[in-house]
Amino acid sequence: MDDYKKNEAKEWARSFLVGQWSTLVTPFDESGSIDERGLRNNIEYIKSLGTNGAGCSWGMGEFWSLSINERKNLMSIVKDQAKDWPVAAHISHTSLNDIFELMDHAKELNYELLIIGAPYFATRKPDQVIEFVKYISQHTDLAIMYYNSPQFGTVLNANDLNSIVEIENVVGVKEASFNKEISVS
Repeated sequence: MDDYKKNEAKEWARSFLVGQWSTLVTPFDESGSIDERGLRNNIEYIKSLGTNGAGCSWGMGEFWSLSINERKNLMSIVKDQAKDWPVAAHISHTSLNDIFELMDHAKELNYELLIIGAPYFATRKPDQVIEFVKYISQHTDLAIMYYNSPQFGTVLNANDLNSIVEIENVVGVKEASFNKEISVS
């Protein structure tokens, strides 16, 4: 993991989050288990395309269909295969305990960046989402990127996203709402 302090996360991200990043798809075998060999091959192929990094278990990674243990296993495989290639761990969940378990696992594996969206069941108001992200950020020193997407049930507008990025270790927004009017300062 890159060495930065919580209050240095935004500055650190300016050099870390550069260029094109890709979303890793989670491949499954015929039994419905994670296809480790396929995943490792996919990572090597995406790296060979010249991408600067990738996201582990983002939307295309089907995080919602995996158990916590499967997500942790996925994170372990990805980090092992990525080596020094930057990867971000997506830790969204409806359970705070599960978020903390995924967050702790990401830290143990030396992930540099966490991705989190709104809890896709309980929060429906922007203020709830902002408080949720603040709460999560208070429990980690890792950099966080907020995932703004309708798949989580709440899409934040530009003002709300500006509130999110004012949180000390929130370093940016993965903007996937397709709202052309959003511009975060």
